[in-house]
Amino acid sequence: MNTLEVTGLKISIRGRELVKGISFSIAQGQRVCLLGESGSGKSLTAAAVLGRLPANAVAKGSIRINGVEVLGVPTSKRPDEARVGMVFQDSAVALNPLVRIRDQLIEPLRRHRGLSKRDALSAAVELAGSVGLPDPERLVDRFCAELSGGQRQRVCIALALACTTRLMVADEPTTALDVVTQARVLDVLKKYTAGKNTPALLFITHDFAVASELCSESVVMKDGTIVEQGQIHGIFASPKDPYTCELIRAARAATIEPYIEKLQAEDQPEPMPGLAPTYFDISGVSRAYPMPRKKAFAKPQMKVALQPTTLKIAAGERIGIVGVSGSGKTTLLKIMLALESTDTGAVVSDGKEVFPAEVRALKWYRRRVQYVPQDPASSLDPFMTVRDLVAEPLVRLNVPGDRDEAVRVALESVGLDERFLLRRASELSGGQAQRVAIARAIATEPDFLIADEPVSGLDLPMRESIVALLTRISEERGTGIIVVSHDLSMVASMCRRTVVMHGGEVVEDAPTAQLLTDPQHPRTRELLRAIPTLHVLPQTLLTDSALSLLDSPGKALPAQLTRKA
Repeated sequence: MNTLEVTGLKISIRGRELVKGISFSIAQGQRVCLLGESGSGKSLTAAAVLGRLPANAVAKGSIRINGVEVLGVPTSKRPDEARVGMVFQDSAVALNPLVRIRDQLIEPLRRHRGLSKRDALSAAVELAGSVGLPDPERLVDRFCAELSGGQRQRVCIALALACTTRLMVADEPTTALDVVTQARVLDVLKKYTAGKNTPALLFITHDFAVASELCSESVVMKDGTIVEQGQIHGIFASPKDPYTCELIRAARAATIEPYIEKLQAEDQPEPMPGLAPTYFDISGVSRAYPMPRKKAFAKPQMKVALQPTTLKIAAGERIGIVGVSGSGKTTLLKIMLALESTDTGAVVSDGKEVFPAEVRALKWYRRRVQYVPQDPASSLDPFMTVRDLVAEPLVRLNVPGDRDEAVRVALESVGLDERFLLRRASELSGGQAQRVAIARAIATEPDFLIADEPVSGLDLPMRESIVALLTRISEERGTGIIVVSHDLSMVASMCRRTVVMHGGEVVEDAPTAQLLTDPQHPRTRELLRAIPTLHVLPQTLLTDSALSLLDSPGKALPAQLTRKA
């Protein structure tokens, strides 16, 4: 008997069929991934399995978990043998910020395993340690806001394991993690799934490389239908559908191997630009934060987020700042955006002091240095139209000129036409929202864009589109770009210089070509090793159509693959 059996599943919302009669199964001891870009129906299928479909969704077909029909049955009314463990994409939302980790782990242990409070606490500590959390006895006493993203994600895995289910569903659990933490989370999932006495895994992702690291079987979805399914290495070796070919090509482009192969084939790495004047002169900046007091009147301990850091960035330069979570990237970004003060040091931009300086006197700086957020969906007002969103910085910064024309030019630069002017942010897809965020940033014609993980939540084709867009804007407008990311492959595709941070300090600063082919610092080598590898069979086994797509990233795609973001 299969652990999960989905047969003829159809899901409609407001009369529109979004999942169109799909069928697949997961046997005990299997890890199966649902692959596809945003809007393919992956998450909606998972919601049906979990009993979490929207109230206005109409579902038909059959979903059986351990032989029990669960389609249309609320989670609370399902029998124990049909329970499902869930690892959510956003661990910060999945965990209760007001409840300590130990109490969140104790609850499912007592409810599903019938343990006493004392035994549940011991089991919670043991479970936290088993998923790789450091110092579990102390960590379980913390709140989720005091944990890193990777630690929160491992707590979510521990919560799913505490339920002792025979099926676990993981929805994009590594999307927002740095590559080192991602590798650790994947190792934990490998350890606790697909064994004789462990739950089977339904893994939902748009990342073929991550899927090939973890899963043995794959189901590829597009527009609510299954275009291919079977052994994952067989699909990668001989993709039958052009859509799968494009996803594989995009996945290969998202790994580091193509860039290293290209650079190693070149005689001389391309040198960094050295003639442009210095635009950012960051000298000795540092920042520390007080930690929560363990006792009411205890002296607070300070956590150093950024060691004294010195960095010079030339005008028009494209530079990547990479590192694992907690390395100091975001703190440095906030200081450069004048959103955070410094304990020591100074920031000078184009010869003018940013810190120390009066924050209210920095309107000139806000216009010349703009920000591209990681999650545009949460940074754009859902009730404002695209026209008002793009015009807002022009109004607030008193930019002279025809504002309607400036909005139109900015939208054209990111590939959006006048049809989008009256749409609200809530009506945009993820890729469209990211393009509007970029249009807002370039509307004031800034000298520099500072982008924080600009593609971390996007599927692979959309990721390529946004990277190409930022590169084109930089080349056409002469705009400098600072990309803060944990993704070395994305940085390699657009930046000629890369800065690696760890423990709040810069550990390596070199041309990207040199850093990829001859990394000097152990932390840089660790980042390179942790990047997922696309595990495919030799290219001699690929079909001719697949080979032509894989080896020609710039080649025009078949008509069915072209779409607007």
